Amino acid sequence: MKIKNNILILFFSIALASCEQFIEVELPDQEPRMVLNALLEPTDTLKVFLTKSKGVLEGNNFNDEFDLVVGANVYLKDPEGKVFPLGYIDRSRPFEKNAFYFLAALELIEGKSYEIVAEKAGFPTISSIQEVPKKTNIKSIDIVNLGPIDNFEGNDGIEITIKFDDPIGKNFYEISGQIFGSRIQVIDGDTTFFSYSADLSPRPVNPIYQKDYLMRNVLLFNDVILNGSESEIVFRTSIARDVDLEVTINFSHVTEAYYLFYNTADLQQYNRGDILSQPVLVYNNISNGLGIFKSRNTEKRVIEMRIEE
Repeated sequence: MKIKNNILILFFSIALASCEQFIEVELPDQEPRMVLNALLEPTDTLKVFLTKSKGVLEGNNFNDEFDLVVGANVYLKDPEGKVFPLGYIDRSRPFEKNAFYFLAALELIEGKSYEIVAEKAGFPTISSIQEVPKKTNIKSIDIVNLGPIDNFEGNDGIEITIKFDDPIGKNFYEISGQIFGSRIQVIDGDTTFFSYSADLSPRPVNPIYQKDYLMRNVLLFNDVILNGSESEIVFRTSIARDVDLEVTINFSHVTEAYYLFYNTADLQQYNRGDILSQPVLVYNNISNGLGIFKSRNTEKRVIEMRIEE
C-alpha cells in the first residue's frame, strides 16, 4: 500500500510540473511622457499643471506623487497664431507639491479655439486644442420647497428647475454650486453668531442623469434627451431652515473633452480595488503625451433665500 501511495504522489507531481507554463509578457514602451492638465475658461488667467508619467513597474501606491516637470517651455497660441508664453510658479511646501505654469492678463474669447504646447528636452513635444464653448444662458430658475427631510433635522428639501436653450449640435453641461448662510441668535441676553456652508450637491430627479461614481458634488450630463429651446434640468438639494442663505448655482457649458475626462477618470477611481469591475480607460486628448486640456463657460446665479421653521 505504501508503494502504491508513493507512485500516486509521484504521478501527481509529474502532472503538475507538466502543467506549468512560462509566458513572456512584452511591456509597452516605458519611456516617460509629459502629462498636462489645464482648464480653459473665458477669464484672464490660465494654469497648466505639468508632470512626468511613470511606468507600470515604478510604484502603484495610491499616494505616489508624480514628478513635476520644471523648466519646460509652455505657451498658448490664439486663433491668429500669436504665442503667449507661460511663466513657472512654485508654491510647494514640505510634503506638498504645488507648482504650475501660469498666464495672466489674456482675454480668452468664447467660440474661439486655442492650442496649448509644452516643450522640454528629453520629452516629445506635446500639444492639444480646445474651443471655449459659448455661454448657455439660464432662462429661468424655479424653486419649490418640498418640506422637512426625514432623519435630517433642521433641513428642508428643495427642488430646482433650470430652464435654458440647448444649442444645435452635441452639447455637454455641468451644474455645481455652494450654499452659504448665517444666523444671529439671542439666548438669555447672549448673542451668538452661527455660520453655514455646504456644497449644492445637486441630485437629478430624472434617474438617467444620475452618476453615483462622480468624485465631485456636481451634476454632469449631455443633451441627448433635452428639447432644444425648451430644455430644462430638474434636481434636488437640501438647505438649512431659519438661516439667511446665499445659494450659488454654476451652470456650465463644457466641452466634450471635459465631459469625457471626468466621466472616465471618476469612474476609474470609483472602481479602484474592485476586481469584478471592468477596466476603465481615462480619456486623453494630449498629442504625444498624456492628460487633458478641457474647457468650460459658466453662468453664475446667486439666489438669496430663507426658509422659516
